[in-house]
Amino acid sequence: MKKEYIGYQYDHIRNVNLRICTPDDGAVSRYVIALHGFVGSMESTAITALAEQLTLHHTAVITFNYPGHGNDTQDALFSFSRCQADFRGVIRFAQELYPEAEWCGVFATSFGGFLTLHALDEIPHHVRIVLRAPAVNMPQVFARIVENEGEGMAAYEKTGSVLLGYDHKLRVPYSFWQELCEQDVFMRRFDREMLLIHGSRDDIVLPADTAAFCGRNTKIMKTVIEGADH
Repeated sequence: MKKEYIGYQYDHIRNVNLRICTPDDGAVSRYVIALHGFVGSMESTAITALAEQLTLHHTAVITFNYPGHGNDTQDALFSFSRCQADFRGVIRFAQELYPEAEWCGVFATSFGGFLTLHALDEIPHHVRIVLRAPAVNMPQVFARIVENEGEGMAAYEKTGSVLLGYDHKLRVPYSFWQELCEQDVFMRRFDREMLLIHGSRDDIVLPADTAAFCGRNTKIMKTVIEGADH
């Protein structure tokens, strides 16, 4: 598997950092776009493992960092709407990069799954979608993270921001939480076949929430991995 790191500028201020994994022989007939989770990065072990397998079958895997994630330094641009714009930009980039190849899949983890659900109208029906522990109830997931890793939601509202993350600490504005509440998808019904993979011991995206969401969206095929966490 070959790995290439490049930047893609889709407007006058935003430069997205991408990682492109391709077969050793360079022959690409299909490609998958992969999205990581909140305060994760394109170096996700799950995305890398996926790429190691798919590149054996003439399939490229394109992934990218949201603002303030991984090696991205445009922290001040972070918002839900900007992450959405990044995804749209990467879709255009992939189509330009591989005009003769088939866009065959989207692989999205946690917050990336939330972004994917919002972008379904822009993803052709032939593209297969795999959601790994998707944050179907993202406002509650984010609130849980703030309570566990920040100083709580009350302090977050009062100060207007919260510092979250691991290697790359991201200052998340309160407006992000407000965006999530406005764009919540938990009660929506999607007329789309998808595969949803979830761990039975996930304490971030709660199994009960996933079950309720899949109950409303009967075209989703759910696979539960017993004993797995987020």
